[in-house]
Amino acid sequence: MRLPAIVMILLLAANAHAAFPEKAIKVIVPNGAGGSTDLTTRLVSTPLSEALGQGIAIVNIPGAGTSIGAQKAARSRADGYTLLSTHEAFLTSSSLNLNRMGPASLRPIAQVAREAVVIAVHPDSALNDLDDYFAAVSKGHANASLKLGVNPGAVSHFTLARTLMAVDADVIFVPTGGGAKSLKSLMGGHIDIASFTVSEFHQVASAGRLRALAVLDGERHPNLPDTPTAVEQGHDIRFSVHYVWYAPAATPDATVTVLADAMRGIMAKPEFITQLEQRSLTPDFLSGQALEQTLDTRYEEIRAIATEVKNAGR
Repeated sequence: MRLPAIVMILLLAANAHAAFPEKAIKVIVPNGAGGSTDLTTRLVSTPLSEALGQGIAIVNIPGAGTSIGAQKAARSRADGYTLLSTHEAFLTSSSLNLNRMGPASLRPIAQVAREAVVIAVHPDSALNDLDDYFAAVSKGHANASLKLGVNPGAVSHFTLARTLMAVDADVIFVPTGGGAKSLKSLMGGHIDIASFTVSEFHQVASAGRLRALAVLDGERHPNLPDTPTAVEQGHDIRFSVHYVWYAPAATPDATVTVLADAMRGIMAKPEFITQLEQRSLTPDFLSGQALEQTLDTRYEEIRAIATEVKNAGR
Protein backbone atom coordinates (compact mmCIF):
# COMPACT_ATOMS: atom_id res chain seq x y z
CA MET A 1 0.00 0.00 0.00
CA ARG A 2 2.94 2.34 0.47
CA LEU A 3 3.84 2.71 -3.21
CA PRO A 4 0.37 3.87 -4.35
CA ALA A 5 0.28 6.38 -1.47
CA ILE A 6 3.62 7.87 -2.50
CA VAL A 7 2.57 7.97 -6.12
CA MET A 8 -0.66 9.72 -5.14
CA ILE A 9 1.25 12.35 -3.15
CA LEU A 10 3.57 13.00 -6.07
CA LEU A 11 0.66 13.30 -8.45
CA LEU A 12 -1.12 15.73 -6.15
CA ALA A 13 2.05 17.83 -5.84
CA ALA A 14 2.49 17.89 -9.61
CA ASN A 15 -1.14 18.86 -10.15
CA ALA A 16 -0.85 21.65 -7.58
CA HIS A 17 2.16 23.06 -9.41
CA ALA A 18 0.56 22.77 -12.82
CA ALA A 19 -2.64 24.43 -11.61
CA PHE A 20 -1.21 27.95 -11.17
CA PRO A 21 -3.03 30.15 -11.69
CA GLU A 22 -6.29 28.71 -10.44
CA LYS A 23 -8.05 32.05 -9.98
CA ALA A 24 -7.91 35.69 -11.00
CA ILE A 25 -4.74 37.69 -10.35
CA LYS A 26 -4.73 41.16 -8.80
CA VAL A 27 -2.20 43.65 -10.14
CA ILE A 28 -1.54 46.75 -8.07
CA VAL A 29 -0.61 49.89 -9.99
CA PRO A 30 0.83 52.37 -7.46
CA ASN A 31 -0.31 55.33 -9.55
CA GLY A 32 -3.62 56.87 -10.53
CA ALA A 33 -5.71 55.63 -13.45
CA GLY A 34 -4.86 56.98 -16.88
CA GLY A 35 -1.13 57.53 -16.35
CA SER A 36 1.67 55.84 -18.29
CA THR A 37 2.09 52.98 -15.79
CA ASP A 38 -1.64 52.32 -15.67
CA LEU A 39 -2.01 52.33 -19.46
CA THR A 40 1.02 50.09 -19.98
CA THR A 41 -0.21 47.64 -17.33
CA ARG A 42 -3.61 47.40 -19.01
CA LEU A 43 -1.92 46.88 -22.36
CA VAL A 44 -0.01 43.90 -20.96
CA SER A 45 -2.83 42.50 -18.84
CA THR A 46 -5.19 41.65 -21.70
CA PRO A 47 -2.92 39.20 -23.55
CA LEU A 48 -1.46 37.99 -20.24
CA SER A 49 -4.94 37.06 -19.06
CA GLU A 50 -5.48 35.11 -22.26
CA ALA A 51 -2.13 33.34 -21.91
CA LEU A 52 -2.77 32.34 -18.28
CA GLY A 53 -6.43 31.49 -18.76
CA GLN A 54 -7.48 33.62 -15.79
CA GLY A 55 -8.78 37.14 -15.28
CA ILE A 56 -6.55 40.00 -14.22
CA ALA A 57 -7.95 42.75 -12.00
CA ILE A 58 -6.02 46.03 -11.94
CA VAL A 59 -6.22 48.03 -8.72
CA ASN A 60 -4.88 51.58 -8.59
CA ILE A 61 -3.36 52.47 -5.19
CA PRO A 62 -1.51 55.79 -5.62
CA GLY A 63 0.30 57.82 -3.01
CA ALA A 64 3.71 58.63 -1.48
CA GLY A 65 5.61 58.23 -4.72
CA THR A 66 4.29 54.65 -5.34
CA SER A 67 5.16 53.62 -1.76
CA ILE A 68 1.62 52.91 -0.56
CA GLY A 69 0.81 50.57 -3.43
CA ALA A 70 4.26 48.96 -3.46
CA GLN A 71 4.15 48.18 0.26
CA LYS A 72 0.63 46.81 -0.08
CA ALA A 73 1.89 44.40 -2.75
CA ALA A 74 4.97 43.47 -0.70
CA ARG A 75 2.82 42.56 2.32
CA SER A 76 0.47 40.38 0.29
CA ARG A 77 0.48 36.59 0.38
CA ALA A 78 3.43 35.33 -1.70
CA ASP A 79 1.39 33.03 -3.91
CA GLY A 80 1.44 34.88 -7.24
CA TYR A 81 -2.10 36.22 -6.95
CA THR A 82 -1.12 39.77 -5.98
CA LEU A 83 1.48 41.50 -8.14
CA LEU A 84 2.87 45.00 -8.64
CA SER A 85 3.36 46.83 -11.95
CA THR A 86 5.53 49.93 -11.76
CA HIS A 87 8.66 51.63 -13.08
CA GLU A 88 11.59 53.69 -11.75
CA ALA A 89 9.34 55.53 -9.28
CA PHE A 90 9.49 52.40 -7.08
CA LEU A 91 13.28 52.77 -6.97
CA THR A 92 13.34 56.54 -6.55
CA SER A 93 10.89 56.43 -3.63
CA SER A 94 12.93 53.65 -2.03
CA SER A 95 16.16 55.63 -2.41
CA LEU A 96 14.62 58.54 -0.49
CA ASN A 97 13.19 56.20 2.21
CA LEU A 98 9.63 57.07 1.27
CA ASN A 99 9.27 53.32 0.81
CA ARG A 100 11.02 51.93 3.86
CA MET A 101 10.50 48.33 2.77
CA GLY A 102 12.65 48.96 -0.32
CA PRO A 103 13.41 46.84 -3.41
CA ALA A 104 14.25 43.75 -1.33
CA SER A 105 10.58 43.45 -0.34
CA LEU A 106 9.64 42.40 -3.88
CA ARG A 107 11.15 40.16 -6.53
CA PRO A 108 11.05 41.09 -10.21
CA ILE A 109 9.11 38.93 -12.63
CA ALA A 110 9.72 40.59 -15.97
CA GLN A 111 10.45 43.89 -17.64
CA VAL A 112 8.33 44.44 -20.73
CA ALA A 113 9.31 47.84 -22.12
CA ARG A 114 11.12 51.08 -21.57
CA GLU A 115 10.29 54.67 -22.42
CA ALA A 116 12.70 57.52 -22.99
CA VAL A 117 12.43 60.83 -21.16
CA VAL A 118 12.38 64.27 -22.78
CA ILE A 119 13.55 67.64 -21.42
CA ALA A 120 11.02 70.23 -22.59
CA VAL A 121 10.39 73.97 -22.54
CA HIS A 122 7.65 76.39 -23.54
CA PRO A 123 7.68 77.09 -27.31
CA ASP A 124 8.65 80.72 -26.62
CA SER A 125 11.62 79.80 -24.44
CA ALA A 126 15.02 81.29 -25.32
CA LEU A 127 16.58 77.86 -24.69
CA ASN A 128 17.20 75.87 -27.87
CA ASP A 129 19.44 72.99 -26.81
CA LEU A 130 21.23 71.45 -23.83
CA ASP A 131 24.15 73.87 -24.07
CA ASP A 132 21.68 76.73 -23.58
CA TYR A 133 20.13 74.81 -20.69
CA PHE A 134 23.42 74.20 -18.89
CA ALA A 135 24.47 77.81 -19.37
CA ALA A 136 21.18 78.99 -17.89
CA VAL A 137 21.29 76.70 -14.84
CA SER A 138 24.96 77.20 -13.93
CA LYS A 139 25.90 79.52 -11.10
CA GLY A 140 26.90 82.97 -12.32
CA HIS A 141 24.30 83.20 -15.08
CA ALA A 142 22.98 86.69 -15.75
CA ASN A 143 19.27 85.95 -15.65
CA ALA A 144 16.83 84.87 -12.95
CA SER A 145 17.19 81.30 -11.71
CA LEU A 146 15.30 78.84 -13.87
CA LYS A 147 12.26 77.18 -12.34
CA LEU A 148 12.25 73.41 -12.84
CA GLY A 149 8.92 71.66 -12.39
CA VAL A 150 9.09 68.30 -10.64
CA ASN A 151 7.02 65.73 -8.84
CA PRO A 152 9.10 65.45 -5.63
CA GLY A 153 10.75 62.05 -5.26
CA ALA A 154 9.39 60.81 -8.58
CA VAL A 155 10.99 60.20 -11.98
CA SER A 156 10.68 63.82 -13.14
CA HIS A 157 12.55 64.98 -10.04
CA PHE A 158 15.37 62.47 -10.52
CA THR A 159 15.60 63.13 -14.26
CA LEU A 160 16.28 66.84 -13.81
CA ALA A 161 18.51 66.22 -10.78
CA ARG A 162 20.55 63.84 -12.96
CA THR A 163 21.10 66.54 -15.57
CA LEU A 164 22.34 68.95 -12.89
CA MET A 165 25.01 66.56 -11.61
CA ALA A 166 27.29 67.80 -14.40
CA VAL A 167 27.24 71.45 -13.29
CA ASP A 168 27.32 73.71 -10.24
CA ALA A 169 23.68 74.66 -10.56
CA ASP A 170 21.59 77.58 -9.39
CA VAL A 171 17.95 76.66 -9.96
CA ILE A 172 14.60 76.59 -8.21
CA PHE A 173 12.72 73.31 -7.97
CA VAL A 174 8.96 73.85 -8.09
CA PRO A 175 6.76 70.97 -6.83
CA THR A 176 4.26 70.94 -9.68
CA GLY A 177 3.15 67.33 -9.30
CA GLY A 178 2.72 64.68 -12.00
CA GLY A 179 2.97 64.95 -15.78
CA ALA A 180 -0.39 66.61 -16.42
CA LYS A 181 0.17 69.24 -13.71
CA SER A 182 3.72 69.95 -14.90
CA LEU A 183 2.41 70.33 -18.43
CA LYS A 184 -0.16 72.87 -17.30
CA SER A 185 2.45 74.80 -15.31
CA LEU A 186 4.89 74.85 -18.20
CA MET A 187 2.32 76.01 -20.74
CA GLY A 188 1.12 78.66 -18.28
CA GLY A 189 4.62 80.06 -17.83
CA HIS A 190 4.82 79.18 -14.13
CA ILE A 191 7.95 77.06 -14.68
CA ASP A 192 10.73 77.11 -17.30
CA ILE A 193 11.70 73.46 -17.65
CA ALA A 194 10.06 70.07 -17.10
CA SER A 195 10.66 66.47 -18.08
CA PHE A 196 8.14 64.09 -19.60
CA THR A 197 8.05 60.58 -20.99
CA VAL A 198 7.96 60.50 -24.78
CA SER A 199 4.29 59.46 -24.77
CA GLU A 200 3.34 62.38 -22.50
CA PHE A 201 5.32 64.83 -24.61
CA HIS A 202 4.18 63.49 -27.97
CA GLN A 203 0.52 64.00 -27.09
CA VAL A 204 0.94 67.78 -26.94
CA ALA A 205 4.05 68.48 -29.03
CA SER A 206 2.20 68.09 -32.34
CA ALA A 207 -0.08 70.98 -31.31
CA GLY A 208 2.94 73.20 -30.73
CA ARG A 209 2.35 73.52 -27.00
CA LEU A 210 5.81 72.24 -25.99
CA ARG A 211 9.29 72.12 -27.48
CA ALA A 212 11.91 69.47 -26.67
CA LEU A 213 15.53 70.29 -25.94
CA ALA A 214 16.68 66.66 -25.93
CA VAL A 215 15.74 63.02 -25.61
CA LEU A 216 17.74 61.47 -22.78
CA ASP A 217 18.67 58.34 -24.68
CA GLY A 218 21.40 56.94 -26.90
CA GLU A 219 19.39 57.25 -30.10
CA ARG A 220 16.57 59.35 -31.45
CA HIS A 221 13.03 58.23 -30.82
CA PRO A 222 10.96 57.22 -33.89
CA ASN A 223 8.11 59.47 -32.76
CA LEU A 224 10.45 62.45 -32.35
CA PRO A 225 12.82 62.13 -35.31
CA ASP A 226 13.78 65.82 -35.28
CA THR A 227 14.70 65.91 -31.58
CA PRO A 228 18.40 65.23 -30.96
CA THR A 229 19.54 63.06 -28.08
CA ALA A 230 21.62 64.34 -25.20
CA VAL A 231 24.44 62.12 -26.46
CA GLU A 232 24.32 63.77 -29.88
CA GLN A 233 24.66 67.13 -28.15
CA GLY A 234 27.80 66.02 -26.35
CA HIS A 235 26.22 65.15 -23.00
CA ASP A 236 26.17 61.47 -22.06
CA ILE A 237 22.94 61.65 -20.06
CA ARG A 238 20.48 58.77 -20.39
CA PHE A 239 17.33 58.34 -18.35
CA SER A 240 14.39 56.12 -19.17
CA VAL A 241 11.54 54.54 -17.32
CA HIS A 242 11.37 50.75 -17.42
CA TYR A 243 8.06 48.99 -16.90
CA VAL A 244 8.56 46.03 -14.56
CA TRP A 245 6.19 43.57 -12.89
CA TYR A 246 7.00 42.34 -9.38
CA ALA A 247 5.78 39.75 -6.88
CA PRO A 248 6.23 39.57 -3.08
CA ALA A 249 9.78 38.55 -2.21
CA ALA A 250 8.90 35.05 -0.98
CA THR A 251 6.93 34.06 -4.09
CA PRO A 252 8.09 30.59 -5.24
CA ASP A 253 10.43 30.32 -8.22
CA ALA A 254 7.98 28.09 -10.07
CA THR A 255 5.22 30.69 -9.85
CA VAL A 256 7.49 33.50 -11.02
CA THR A 257 8.63 31.31 -13.92
CA VAL A 258 5.03 30.70 -15.05
CA LEU A 259 4.36 34.43 -15.08
CA ALA A 260 7.66 35.35 -16.76
CA ASP A 261 7.23 32.69 -19.45
CA ALA A 262 3.72 33.93 -20.20
CA MET A 263 5.06 37.47 -20.62
CA ARG A 264 7.88 36.24 -22.82
CA GLY A 265 5.30 34.58 -25.04
CA ILE A 266 3.35 37.83 -25.32
CA MET A 267 6.51 39.68 -26.37
CA ALA A 268 6.92 37.27 -29.27
CA LYS A 269 3.66 38.43 -30.85
CA PRO A 270 4.11 41.11 -33.56
CA GLU A 271 0.70 42.61 -32.88
CA PHE A 272 1.64 43.23 -29.23
CA ILE A 273 4.94 44.82 -30.22
CA THR A 274 3.01 47.13 -32.54
CA GLN A 275 0.74 48.14 -29.66
CA LEU A 276 3.75 48.99 -27.50
CA GLU A 277 5.33 51.07 -30.23
CA GLN A 278 2.09 52.92 -30.85
CA ARG A 279 2.28 53.99 -27.21
CA SER A 280 5.84 55.31 -27.80
CA LEU A 281 7.27 52.37 -25.83
CA THR A 282 10.39 50.44 -26.81
CA PRO A 283 9.97 46.66 -26.33
CA ASP A 284 12.67 45.54 -23.92
CA PHE A 285 12.03 42.16 -22.28
CA LEU A 286 14.14 40.96 -19.37
CA SER A 287 13.59 38.33 -16.70
CA GLY A 288 15.48 36.12 -14.29
CA GLN A 289 19.04 36.87 -13.24
CA ALA A 290 19.61 39.33 -16.07
CA LEU A 291 16.74 41.48 -14.82
CA GLU A 292 17.83 41.22 -11.19
CA GLN A 293 21.35 42.38 -12.05
CA THR A 294 20.03 45.21 -14.21
CA LEU A 295 17.75 46.43 -11.44
CA ASP A 296 20.60 46.29 -8.90
CA THR A 297 22.73 48.48 -11.18
CA ARG A 298 19.81 50.81 -11.87
CA TYR A 299 19.10 51.20 -8.16
CA GLU A 300 22.72 52.08 -7.40
CA GLU A 301 22.59 54.81 -10.06
CA ILE A 302 19.36 56.16 -8.59
CA ARG A 303 20.79 56.09 -5.08
CA ALA A 304 23.69 58.23 -6.32
CA ILE A 305 21.20 60.78 -7.67
CA ALA A 306 19.29 60.64 -4.37
CA THR A 307 22.48 61.50 -2.50
CA GLU A 308 22.94 64.50 -4.78
CA VAL A 309 19.33 65.55 -4.20
CA LYS A 310 19.75 65.37 -0.42
CA ASN A 311 23.14 67.11 -0.36
CA ALA A 312 21.99 69.93 -2.62
CA GLY A 313 18.69 70.34 -0.81
CA ARG A 314 16.75 69.73 -3.98
